[in-house]
Parts: sequence; C-alpha cells; structure tokens
Amino acid sequence: MPSQMAPWVPTFIQSCKNNTQQPFTPFQFATIDAVNNLPRVRTVVFRDFLFHDKQTNILTFNSDLRSHKLCGNTASTPFESCFYFPQTWEQYRLTGQCFVISNNKEKNHIPKSIVRKYALFSSHRDCHMQGQSEVEENGEEQEAEEECEEGENYGNDESYEDYEEEEEDDLLCEEDWHAEVKRQWESLSRSSKSLYRKPAPGSPLTTETSKKLDKLQRGVDGAKEDDGLENFGIICLCIDSVDYLNLKDGRGGERWIYKRMSEGDCSDTEAWEEEEVCP
Repeated sequence: MPSQMAPWVPTFIQSCKNNTQQPFTPFQFATIDAVNNLPRVRTVVFRDFLFHDKQTNILTFNSDLRSHKLCGNTASTPFESCFYFPQTWEQYRLTGQCFVISNNKEKNHIPKSIVRKYALFSSHRDCHMQGQSEVEENGEEQEAEEECEEGENYGNDESYEDYEEEEEDDLLCEEDWHAEVKRQWESLSRSSKSLYRKPAPGSPLTTETSKKLDKLQRGVDGAKEDDGLENFGIICLCIDSVDYLNLKDGRGGERWIYKRMSEGDCSDTEAWEEEEVCP
C-alpha cells in the first residue's frame, strides 16, 4: 500500500511555521509502562518527518537510549501525543504506534508489521540526504531540544531483517535506517552531541559523574564529536488518528477528526477518513 501525504500534514506544517516565538516545537508524548501499567508522559521536541519526507506521515524526536523506559519491551508501542500552538490557538492530539531506530544493534528492532502497515518501502530512501526539516532552523533549537527531552529503548520484537525473500527489493534495508540516523545526528550542534556522552540519565550523582559533567560543560572532556552516537536514538511516531482543534482566537473554532484507514478498507493507497465535529 503506497504511502501518500495524510490530509492533516499540510495543516500541521503550517502550524509549525506560524508559531515561531520558540526556536523549537515541543509536545507531550505519553505511553503506558508495560511493567507497572502506569501512564508516563514527558515533553519532547519535534525533530522532523522520517527521512525528511512528509509523505511518510511519521514524526520523529531524538532520545538517549539509556533513559528510563516508557514503553516496556515491545518494538512497537501505542502512544498518544499532544501539540499545542499558542500563537494560533491550535491543538493536535495524535495516536498510533512508535518504534526506535539507532546504530545500536541491540536496540534497533523494527517489526515487519510496522513496515508493512505504514508502507515504509524503498521509495523513501532518496529523501535521506535532503537536509534539515522546515521546523529546524538553528543550533539553538538543537540545544533546547536535548535539554528538555529524554528517550527510550522500545525493546525487542521481530526485526526488519526477517522478511520474505521476494519482498527484499522493496524494503528499506539496514543501510537506509543507518543513513537516517546519520542525517539526524549530523544535524545536531556540537554541544547537543556532547549530551549523549553524559553519564546515563537517572544514574547516581557521584564525585566521578560530577567531574565528567563539569568537563562536558567546559568542553574539555577530550572526546571526539561522534562519541555518544551509540546512545543516540530516533523515536518514530506512526500516526493512526489525529484530533485537530482550532480555537480561532476564541471565536467559535473548528475541530476535525482524521482516521487512518486499515489495509482492509483501502488497497491502492494509504487513505484517511476526515470528519468535522463540534469543537
């Protein structure tokens, strides 16, 4: 099922462009902890569309793989996210499934069910090197993003390597995923990259870790710029539904519900249902 731009994407992109008071676009990311069944939510920062391709309809943010788990031990995890754009009084609530990509083989597992469901095929690979997203414009955004977000390891499941032989020509290969990791890593400022060399988030603050943090702050830790890449992950948000609310400065407003149709409902292209509802 070929991927095409979802009807909510152009509106979302315009919302990002119309809200420029902050150098980055924060949002809330929520999941259920598989261990204790408790909700977990945190503020992260929108990085880009996967492969810098809006037609994937997949949003991404960057994370430290050593951070405390949000999603348990499954490679694809249900989530809900909420964006609010204060300048234009707009809100987006998105639900779907998420997965992680990285250069860490132990943590880089992409289930084939995700690849098939969201049409992640080779047509996207040409977008890898197109550069920064429209919503990323300077190094200040990179640094602010890393300071306000923490990332997850979404565990193990079927690997994207386990596909039927006849499908391999159409599937994104490991090389393509690594290219996307490299693209987003290279978009970070030097100081943002250094954050992935810090002691593991949540680890005890000792004399040793304090010294390491001090050296990182002063830029004298003696590490190479790419040290820390093994801790860098990209969390990919595959969207199944969007609840869009535009309050129009308090003057009535409008609200739209977008739902991604299942493969059983449409066979030619990825399709979405749209419905206007009361705000």
